[in-house]
Amino acid sequence: MVRDGLDLALAGLLHDVGKLYGRALWGERDERLPDRTHTAYTAHFVQKEAELFRKAGLDPDWLAKTASRHHEGWRDRPQYQPQSPEEWCVALADTYASQEREEGGQGGSPPEVPLQPPFSQLRLQGKEGRDGGYLPVGGGGRVGLAPGALYPEASVPMGKATYGRLVERLEARLSEMARLSLTKEALLLNLALAFQEALSLVPADTQSEPDVSLYDHLRLTAAIAHALWLYHGGQPSVEELRRDGEKFLLVVGDLGGIQGHIYRISGAETGVGGIAKRLRARSLEVSLAAETMALGILRSLGLTPLNRILGAGGKFYLLLPNTKEAQEALEEAREAWGRWALRRGGSLIPNLASLAFEGKEFRDFAGVLKALHKELAQAKLKPFPFLKKTEETRGEALRPCAACGLRPALKDEPGSLCPDCEREREVGGLLPKRDRVGFFPDGAPRPFFAFPSLKVALEDGPGAVHVFRAELDFRPSAVPTEAKPLLGHLPRVAHALKAQGVSLADYTAWAREEGLLEEEEGGEDRVLTFGELAALSEGAPYLGALMLDADRMGEAFATGFKREERDLATPSRLAALSRTLEVFFATEVLELIRNPALYAGRLGWDALKARRKGERYPLIYSVYSGGDDLFLLGPWDVLLDFALDLERLYALFTGHEALTLSGGFVLAGPSLPIPELARLLTRAEKAAKEAGRGRLFLFGQAVPWAHLRNLRQEVEALRSDLRAERVSRAQVYRWLSLWRRFWGQDMNEGERMRYKPLLAYALRRVRERDKGAWKRYMGLLDHQGPAWRYLPVWVQWGLYLSRKTREEPLEVKA
Repeated sequence: MVRDGLDLALAGLLHDVGKLYGRALWGERDERLPDRTHTAYTAHFVQKEAELFRKAGLDPDWLAKTASRHHEGWRDRPQYQPQSPEEWCVALADTYASQEREEGGQGGSPPEVPLQPPFSQLRLQGKEGRDGGYLPVGGGGRVGLAPGALYPEASVPMGKATYGRLVERLEARLSEMARLSLTKEALLLNLALAFQEALSLVPADTQSEPDVSLYDHLRLTAAIAHALWLYHGGQPSVEELRRDGEKFLLVVGDLGGIQGHIYRISGAETGVGGIAKRLRARSLEVSLAAETMALGILRSLGLTPLNRILGAGGKFYLLLPNTKEAQEALEEAREAWGRWALRRGGSLIPNLASLAFEGKEFRDFAGVLKALHKELAQAKLKPFPFLKKTEETRGEALRPCAACGLRPALKDEPGSLCPDCEREREVGGLLPKRDRVGFFPDGAPRPFFAFPSLKVALEDGPGAVHVFRAELDFRPSAVPTEAKPLLGHLPRVAHALKAQGVSLADYTAWAREEGLLEEEEGGEDRVLTFGELAALSEGAPYLGALMLDADRMGEAFATGFKREERDLATPSRLAALSRTLEVFFATEVLELIRNPALYAGRLGWDALKARRKGERYPLIYSVYSGGDDLFLLGPWDVLLDFALDLERLYALFTGHEALTLSGGFVLAGPSLPIPELARLLTRAEKAAKEAGRGRLFLFGQAVPWAHLRNLRQEVEALRSDLRAERVSRAQVYRWLSLWRRFWGQDMNEGERMRYKPLLAYALRRVRERDKGAWKRYMGLLDHQGPAWRYLPVWVQWGLYLSRKTREEPLEVKA
């Protein structure tokens, strides 16, 4: 019988599942098994779930043998050595996927060793990650992967009981699958989903370097086995399989111009014309475009999303067979997506590059990636390579869209939008009510994104061939499904009601009186305008904008695993690093916005502080958050406190001193055009990185996070003193004037010290009001102290918190 690629992918995905059971039953004798090897447990697992596999059209006996016979080096256990071509395909895939460990392991896999974070092996700036491990079972009934789970602990009580809980969760998912009618592809993706939940926090190997999860190893093995089998056309001999050659094709897809595309809303102002809805919809479109391009290429070759081995933030990496069909599929995708981009004005530029490589090169996967990136750089030099003449890019002269300025408007009248921008408004209105994304060849429910290969809507339903869930939801589904938190967070009226403690009627009356409403419909589900977000700030009614980027991630992937004796950058490690980082930016960031109480213990909040953050953080608007960066909007005071908490959370998440966040914060009026806001943020983020990374640029200065956290206390003290009139606003502006006069300009050290007598003289007024306050502020005479060095930051922060009216923010003036 000829086996298809899905058969081999399933065998690859299952080949080491026996490790879970071997650890759960460590030291016990099971009379049903011939021995206690993980391979025996794998075969037993398949036979125990035989009916599930049989219903999907698989032969359980064949599957049990193919999945368990993958150890060529087990000379004294020939029953687990590969014999048939299918068994050799899985064995080779296992070898290619597990370059971080050596052949062996017949002695078993003891359960006491926890999974180490993928950051622990990184060597950056002369620093290495801290020791620690993940807890697969946590408080509140958590079992497996969930928000708040991927934080390493110094002491991890692992053992048989922990693995027993994971077995229970996995078997509960299998029972749910058994009630569904599943195709082979749906079964494969459902098993991957269940393994993601149960096996993401346990190591693939507990005897050598336990920093790659069992889930990441199984997923990559499945991808390699599928690609290898397709390369050979489904009927190879053992000799052909074992003979190495350029059988694999690594593909990178990259959308160029993402930020310009998202921010290009020409002629529009924030908070006007539904921009609060459209901005998030536009950001979502970019993410979905990259995902759809990848999914379309994979589907055209009969592959599944498991062969998308890396990716986030508008970029993806696919593992394909190096065949004529694969090359043709790439050429078709280049032209189809290029023409799609041109029809939309060319603000997004799809780039595809590929590199053929041999199986042995999995051992030097970092080198393969480096060579692939050179190919990508060449591809970017010639965008839209299918074009033969300039005339192909010309269109009829029509009125441009009033929002994007790139595509023709629907009507020849002022303010008219193009169909895409009209759809963005519809999609943005639906986002708060949706929790999934469906991919349709045809018949997608409106509104949908019409991409070249598939139509994408904010729901599943009849006709959907693939589904993304917006949360880490691992329940089985009859449709192939992945957990992909792409929809972000949009603050709604319901969040404002909770934050303000008012009724819908009172809030609506207030918003109408303030002139903040763009539309009257929607009730508590209506998305808040940027004007409303600014008005919900404490103190001056400004909109805050925050852009953060993970430092040194390019270095981490390129050279972070490199050692003098060998390169540790195996494909499994790089996949684990990419996936873990994506969990932080796509899941943890949004969870901190929606449910900050989850992190109260980790961040040391008391009940009052946790409740206050739970009322205020949901007012934050996520423009995008994924890959290794984010862009958020919201009430300015909320966003600054959120930034401090997020930075602390990231430090705990990575456990690596060299892995920091850098970014910029801008205070702006809600009518500031989005392109200008983006320009200011980009400039601020650049200033933070140029000052040494690990900083936030705000109020004109790049401040290290540790100093900024301490300065937050100065802000509260100043705010209290201003309220109690222990310090006047005029006094504070005098400090700011002295700082700018002597420290905001290029002066020598002696000239700068001239501020001290002038400041001491000014502080006499404070002494007349309150001696305690005077003593505290005399500390500003210490010119080396953070309070003086970063005085503009905490002083302006405190002044804006104490103000109730809007003045032009200083950054916008700069």
